[in-house]
Amino acid sequence: MDKRLIALAMLAAMVAPAGAPATAQPKPAPADDPPISYSARKGDNLYTLALHYMHRQADYAVVQKLNKIRDPRRVPIGTNLLIPRALLRSDPLQAKVIAFRGAATIDGQAAALGVTVNEGGRIQTGQNAFLSISMADGSTITLPSQTNVRIERLRRFRLTNEMERLFRVDDGRTQTEVTPRTNGRDRFEMRTPISVAAVRGTHFRVAVLDGGKAATAEVLDGHVGLAGGGTETTLDPGVGARVTPEGTTGPVRLLPPPDIVDPVRIQSEPELVFGIVPLDQAVRYRVQIAKDAGFLDIAEEVMVERAQASLPTVPDGDYFVRVTAIDTNEIEGLPRVVGFERHLNAVRATAETLGGRRYLFKWRDFGDGAHQYRFVVARADAPGNPVIDEPGLTGQSFVATDLPPGDYVWRVQTSGISNGKSYSNWSTQQTLTVAGEAKPAKKRAQPPAP
Repeated sequence: MDKRLIALAMLAAMVAPAGAPATAQPKPAPADDPPISYSARKGDNLYTLALHYMHRQADYAVVQKLNKIRDPRRVPIGTNLLIPRALLRSDPLQAKVIAFRGAATIDGQAAALGVTVNEGGRIQTGQNAFLSISMADGSTITLPSQTNVRIERLRRFRLTNEMERLFRVDDGRTQTEVTPRTNGRDRFEMRTPISVAAVRGTHFRVAVLDGGKAATAEVLDGHVGLAGGGTETTLDPGVGARVTPEGTTGPVRLLPPPDIVDPVRIQSEPELVFGIVPLDQAVRYRVQIAKDAGFLDIAEEVMVERAQASLPTVPDGDYFVRVTAIDTNEIEGLPRVVGFERHLNAVRATAETLGGRRYLFKWRDFGDGAHQYRFVVARADAPGNPVIDEPGLTGQSFVATDLPPGDYVWRVQTSGISNGKSYSNWSTQQTLTVAGEAKPAKKRAQPPAP
């Protein structure tokens, strides 16, 4: 910025009064705070502009000097005026908490749905926590676990009706979706200790790494102007960059969305388990579970270095899983989002000897509602030819007697009905050896070929 503008912006910040009724209180303007550009209309002059839109009448003198206006009473229509932001009256904007989980706080107080977050507010999420906020225009910011964000500016200037929304990410990550506005003048920035990501109408992520020594930005849609490390660059959709004090790595193409193994499989075990098709350049994978496809309401999250992720249990219902790959620069790739059904319906089984070739098989199930069970035992060398097949059991045990000597495999199936749908799941197949001289299993007679 021109040194003259910097100096006047700082001067304006110092001379602005403590505040006026129904207006956001001005804060000291940083040296790189650009002035607002305003095109004079019919009836405008510096006195009337100061009267209606500035903190005090005498502020017109700063604008007169900055724009080299000879007569403050005469400003031709269409004249482009640069006005320091600290001089202008503004109205406060608010953000509201639309979803959260776990240890999330607003200014040190426990978060709650609908709580407002104002300019100057600080949002923090603890371990295994998250929080999402929404602004009046529909723009949203999601903070995963262990993130610390301060709202530096959240206001609308009366003169131009443009919004100013500045956030500082001191630690952790954010994912932001900004609703486009037609005026093209709104200011939306995500700042970190070493970078600034400035956007208009886009979907992007920002992360602070290594205790503030590095930052990343990734663009999913739209465009982001990224400044830091002594460089400035524009990030297009599908690219990202890493910023350090030494410079910027990138723009680099984001890793593609990882494929999920058998994504439509019903998640019936106590833990959620997702297999990931490995990507060559990935060093880690982030896996998140949410109730909504936009991932504003995150239920669980895990980072894994291998191509399989296990996550804690969640209540039965319909969910979405999102998987991203992370490269060697800590730049996070494009997401794969898949819907899945969660229905806890698992069974665990054990066996013990009762003596005299009598064996007690026991099991227990996980899940709600009434269940029936099917108990199956077969010779190990003929698993498709059961020697015991007992369906429709309602108890959780079965005693088998006089099993001939040999090696066997056995398992239990649990079945139940929930919300009008039938669900079945088998236990892990286990082995059993009955001591003695084993005889080969008899094969069932096959019908003659037609």
